[in-house]
Amino acid sequence: MRPILRFISVVVLLLGSSFVPQTARASSVSFQLSSTSLETSSGGTATFMGTVTNLSGGDLNASDFSFNFVNYDFVSVSPTQDLGFPMDFLIPNGTTSPTVALFDVMLGAVLPGSFFTVDVQLQDSNFDLTPSQTVTVSVPAAATTPEPATMLLFGTGLAGIWLRSRKSRARSGAVD
Repeated sequence: MRPILRFISVVVLLLGSSFVPQTARASSVSFQLSSTSLETSSGGTATFMGTVTNLSGGDLNASDFSFNFVNYDFVSVSPTQDLGFPMDFLIPNGTTSPTVALFDVMLGAVLPGSFFTVDVQLQDSNFDLTPSQTVTVSVPAAATTPEPATMLLFGTGLAGIWLRSRKSRARSGAVD
C-alpha cells in the first residue's frame, strides 16, 4: 500500500506545481532603439541606431550579440546586423554601449506609400534573449505631378472664366 501512496503524492506534487505561476526572469541584456520607425526609398536601406546594455555578469564583445528577425515580408525586406561588424568593441558587464548602428533593413523595389514591419530580438552568446520589439520601415507616397493634359484643361478653364468676366464687365459698362 505504501508504493501507491508514494505514487499518489508524487502525482499530486507534480500536478500542483504545474498550477503555480512561474516568475519571469529579467533579461540580462537589452537594446534601446533611437527610433522604431524610419523612412527610406524603394530599394533603399534604413539603419536603426541604438544602444545595448550588458547585465550578463561578464564582459561581452559586440560580436557576442546577434539579432533575430522574424515576422516580416521575406520578398521585400532584408534585415542585416550591423552591431559588432565590421568593427568589434567591448561592452563590459553593467554598462551600456554608445549609440551605434544596430541593424539595417533593406527594401527591394516596392511601391510608394508602402510600409513594412519587422520583429527584432537581441540574443547574447549565453543565449539570453531580450523581449521582442517591432520596427517599421516606410516608403513615402510619391508626390503627384499633374499631367500635361490636366494642366491644359485647367488653363483653358481659367481662360474661359477670365473671358466671361471681361464680357460681363463690358456689358455692365454699356448699360451704365
